[in-house]
Amino acid sequence: MSFGQTIKTLRKAANMTQEKLAELLSISPQAVSRWETEAAMPDISLLPPLANLFGVTTDRLLGMETYQKDMRKAEFDEAFHEYWNHDDKQKNYQIALQAVAEYPGNMEYVEWLASAEYYVAMPTRDNGEYTRLLESSAKHYKIVLENAKDTKLYHKALFGIVLALSCNHKKEEAKEYALLEENEEKRNELLCWCLEGEERKKHCQHLTNTKLNSFLFQLKFGRDSIEVYDAVEKILKIMFPDGNFQYYHNTLQYNCLSKAVCFCRMHKYDQVLEELKKARYHAEEMTKINRQKTIKFTAPLFNLIEEEHAVTETDVTDVDDFIRYLNNYRCFDPIRERDDFKALLAP
Repeated sequence: MSFGQTIKTLRKAANMTQEKLAELLSISPQAVSRWETEAAMPDISLLPPLANLFGVTTDRLLGMETYQKDMRKAEFDEAFHEYWNHDDKQKNYQIALQAVAEYPGNMEYVEWLASAEYYVAMPTRDNGEYTRLLESSAKHYKIVLENAKDTKLYHKALFGIVLALSCNHKKEEAKEYALLEENEEKRNELLCWCLEGEERKKHCQHLTNTKLNSFLFQLKFGRDSIEVYDAVEKILKIMFPDGNFQYYHNTLQYNCLSKAVCFCRMHKYDQVLEELKKARYHAEEMTKINRQKTIKFTAPLFNLIEEEHAVTETDVTDVDDFIRYLNNYRCFDPIRERDDFKALLAP
């Protein structure tokens, strides 16, 4: 119920005319008439006297009793927690607009509105509307960044503003926000949105390379099996089809050694020798790489990666490590006297 309707209802319930109400408040009857016809609102100083006169709360006068506010807030909260599931982006946007209008200090709702504006902007064909929505989205994300006390909400807003600014062709400003991210992995992911051209390709290749290293590490340590070691080898051959593995020769060397140990447990000694020969090859390649000053990949997915490489000064090579491994692992004893095994021990 509106303020005017509430005053009119309360006045009539008290058997009071507009003139009588005006007299009690020391105002003109015309003022009361304007309230009831929604033409005007009373001065804020009149709200407590009005509430006292009718024996109600000021919330009741303003049409927002506590239980009503709680119910309204609950409706918005439910919509907020489900907004990622909304197929109707425009409807979600309208609800978010209303939520922020009624609860302007709620930073979760402000972030919700910023997100809704971003997703409504994406499919629009109107360049003016696209720009307006993204600018408004960035503005609301900034409000969250300046006021959010919750760390999770802050990082959501940081991610959102980078996307909104990047999509609105404000790459440099987006980059400034991306660099505020303290987590290196997340910061690098955000920078993918901010960079352009060759710089972006190079950055993404470095990021992919980092994630590939991490993925292979997790894959190998998750389970000791032939299937895992086969997967590692296949993945690297797909990523580096030209065979220029660079420091991944080290990964492949120990991958083959681990696979050989698995075959030992199965007493499949021909397969053991096959894996050990591959391990020896990768050890020899890694020995060469450790003498290089630069790492340069040539595979299409990593051809922009060129890194300075610290030249190994020690006399111990990867081949030496390989030979030490074979000498120390007792599981190779059943084939230790074979000529093809002894050949692998040559310096």
